[in-house]
Amino acid sequence: MWSNQTLVKIIESWGLTDNPMNTTEEILEWTRKRNTEVKVKINKIPFEDSGYWYYDENEKGIINRDKTFFQIKGLIKRSDDTEVAQPIIIQNEIGYLGIIAKEIDGILYFLMQAKIEPGNVNKIQISPTIQATKSNFMRAHGGKAPAYLEYFSFKKSYEIIVDQIQSEHSSFFFGKRNRNIIIIVDEDIEVLDSHKWMTLGQIKELMYYDNLVNMDTRTVLSCIPFALRNYTSDELSKLESLFNQKAFYNSMFSGDCGSSINNIFRYINEFKMHDRSKVSIVDLYALPGWQMVNNEFVNLSSDFKIIYCDIEIAGREVNQWKQPLFETIGQSLFGLIYCIENGSMKFLIQTVSEVGCFDKVEIGPSVQLRPNDRRDKDAVTELFSEKMETGEGVLFSGLFSEEGGRFYHAENRNILIKIDKDELPILPQGYFWADFHTLNILVQFNNCLNIQLRNLLSILKL
Repeated sequence: MWSNQTLVKIIESWGLTDNPMNTTEEILEWTRKRNTEVKVKINKIPFEDSGYWYYDENEKGIINRDKTFFQIKGLIKRSDDTEVAQPIIIQNEIGYLGIIAKEIDGILYFLMQAKIEPGNVNKIQISPTIQATKSNFMRAHGGKAPAYLEYFSFKKSYEIIVDQIQSEHSSFFFGKRNRNIIIIVDEDIEVLDSHKWMTLGQIKELMYYDNLVNMDTRTVLSCIPFALRNYTSDELSKLESLFNQKAFYNSMFSGDCGSSINNIFRYINEFKMHDRSKVSIVDLYALPGWQMVNNEFVNLSSDFKIIYCDIEIAGREVNQWKQPLFETIGQSLFGLIYCIENGSMKFLIQTVSEVGCFDKVEIGPSVQLRPNDRRDKDAVTELFSEKMETGEGVLFSGLFSEEGGRFYHAENRNILIKIDKDELPILPQGYFWADFHTLNILVQFNNCLNIQLRNLLSILKL
């Protein structure tokens, strides 16, 4: 169990971008060097050449011969006036997204990995210490166990900061979840060439480089439970001096979250109770509008397709394999709006129901639009679009990648915008203002904040 002192150390690390062990420039050079040295070869191939993966007549989907890792089947979601039909990834196992932290010379560091996934747009991305599906760490591929697995297998021996089961991208996965976990160790650890120690502030600084810090790192860091401890007045005074934004400090430590959480959960519970949509898993090859064209499974009106790749990456548990990947067409847009109210930062969130949601609905960012989203714009989206066009209030705009183990060159534009609250006098149904304290409590509940919102919250700097 973590202590106040540990959380103080984490916030101190958040405020530290100067790393005595590895400067940011050294880390950037390290990723550039590994990009040139590590052999990576990704080729699209015809499905019939993939061998290990095939369409199974009984399962009605794409599986592998060992029935491990994941499957791709069809999904149809019907509601009163709409129907969505698309392929969906079914991966029922829960994997590890784990980070090892250690205090060295009074500074808390996080052991991060320069990892290459087959679908990464830029090869190397900064990933958690370990990033492994259950099939990976149970060695279903017949290869080596992931490095540092033993620390998480014996996690009860360590101080556990984060241990959450959180959802993945519910537009493409059916109920997919991962175990987000951070442990603090005391003993000396061998640091492999593929890993380096970084401060939390340094990792957040690296997020401002397009596609450099991967999705799994962002979701794990977003779960750190700052709001679950009562700090002493001396600790609060010490922490306040670390914040560059008084409004963010107030949002984290002076929040009044009770009524906000009640209102949000009341709306979510009403939605779950009265939602009449039905989701069915169906034959992949019987999906209306989907067909195999030029060795790709496509729908001309969709914003993604299924491709098949022959993959070779040196230094992995297995160096060569073949698998299907989802290739997205165009960029999604995820935006988080905030305002300053009574000296505190408030974030605009909304409830979002995606086809693969584990429990019908989650809390998402202010704006969540896929490339082919044809819904009518509401007041929030219209204001956000105006701000984007003029650049007014835009504090962050960057490209984040989807997880490269299942997605090929999938990028999202992520934007943080500040507005005056009076610019949205009346919120559309399903939208709420919430401070960071409230959101940090909500993220401690499994499958509550979706991965798009967690990713945006992870970029916040002190």
